[in-house]
Amino acid sequence: MAYQTFRQEYLQVPPVTRAYTTACVLTTAAVQLELITPFQLYFNPELIFKHFQGSQLDTYIFSRISFLISLVVE
Repeated sequence: MAYQTFRQEYLQVPPVTRAYTTACVLTTAAVQLELITPFQLYFNPELIFKHFQGSQLDTYIFSRISFLISLVVE
């Protein structure tokens, strides 16, 4: 029953906020479970633009946005 309540609340959140929150939680869980390392999340323009590793750009953007939101909320 609690699962249904959580699911209903989750689906009431606006889509952009829901996607961002889900991405942050999944990234945090992956680092805590040591599936990825923080070193893999940092922004390296050479890897992104010369070696076409666009996924690093995505994770960089998500990590910076969460940092800025935490600054604004405090």
